[in-house]
Amino acid sequence: MKLLQSKIFIVLLSGLLLVSCKEDSKTDPDTPAPITSAPDDLPPTDTSTPNLTITWEETAVKVSHDVYSAEYGRAHRVKGDTVLLTYHYGPLGNEWDNIAIRRSIDGGENWSTAETLMADDNPNYYGFSNPELITLQNGDVLLAYTGRGRPDDNAHANIQIRVSKDRGWTFGPPQIVTTGRSWEPAMIQLPDGEIELFYSSEAKWWSGPGDTAEQQEILMVRSTDNGATWSYPVQVAYTSGMRDGMAVPLVLQNGKGMVFPVESVNNTASPWILWSSMEARWDYAGVGTIQNERRWLATRAPIWGGAPFIIQLPSGQTVLSVQDRGGRTIGSDWKKNTMLVLVGNSVAKNFSNISYPWPGLPVNEGAYYSSLFLKDPQTLVIITTRNYANGHSEVYWKEGHIQ
Repeated sequence: MKLLQSKIFIVLLSGLLLVSCKEDSKTDPDTPAPITSAPDDLPPTDTSTPNLTITWEETAVKVSHDVYSAEYGRAHRVKGDTVLLTYHYGPLGNEWDNIAIRRSIDGGENWSTAETLMADDNPNYYGFSNPELITLQNGDVLLAYTGRGRPDDNAHANIQIRVSKDRGWTFGPPQIVTTGRSWEPAMIQLPDGEIELFYSSEAKWWSGPGDTAEQQEILMVRSTDNGATWSYPVQVAYTSGMRDGMAVPLVLQNGKGMVFPVESVNNTASPWILWSSMEARWDYAGVGTIQNERRWLATRAPIWGGAPFIIQLPSGQTVLSVQDRGGRTIGSDWKKNTMLVLVGNSVAKNFSNISYPWPGLPVNEGAYYSSLFLKDPQTLVIITTRNYANGHSEVYWKEGHIQ
């Protein structure tokens, strides 16, 4: 009997250790989850080229509060005319340190006073940045953002979320989703309720403070319980030397799968679009490539499109915003880029019909880090960071008419 009890104890202990190891590796940036090697499939065929055009208003409205730098604006509808706006902000030298939220109850016409959701007052962090929102099917609102750990290493840097149970009026405590030096989280929710959170990760190549990681990949974690727990990370995009980054996922209409665009910093052209079927959910034997036709260049236009953001219109056509020099000689200051908006078809291909929401910018000013928001079926909003000659930045709301 004692021998049997000992064997049972060893088995139970082994099981507990196994569970503990799994929980630890969940947040291990160098140990992505194994993939299930779903068979390769292809995006649905759509060879159409959109004929939709967007005409932008000449004026824009500042929606950030008065501070030296406000960037990375994101707006999301939570219910009816209630819209939430987030961005990161800070003083000169600490621009990426705090996260603000503002609320509108009239569709973006008026905004509440800015409230700080994450303040640069935690000695374990240099600050918080890259805020992004999603409204879940159950009405909860998830805020995801980057935690810039102190020290700046894989053990202390992370991606965090906060959950609101009252549609964005109050938020619960921060929850670490995954660790490792990472940036730019963005989320989708699938029809069955699964949340997928994508982020840019340098962790595999990051040795610690002072390092300059030349490589980057896109990783993704999942939650099937509205953000309470999260899976191991899986790699969903990587091309050696191209430094894929800033993925923004989109579930395509009519069961056509899901996509996300990425910028490629070390390449002369981008963004690239990556695709997965709803059945595979990115669990392929390898990431999307030109060869397996699950990765393609968004446009043949001669542009380098950084910081992409994509949405889909009720018509089924997709809209993509990117930042680029716009034919201007701006030197090395990427904050002097301008914005381009392109229209694609129902599977995020054949992007064309380029429009310029911020035409005629002088070379000592810029427009960058934009996102898109559909105010109504005929009105598209671009939420842009505007940079000025003295170096300071503000977030603006500008409307375009869909024709």
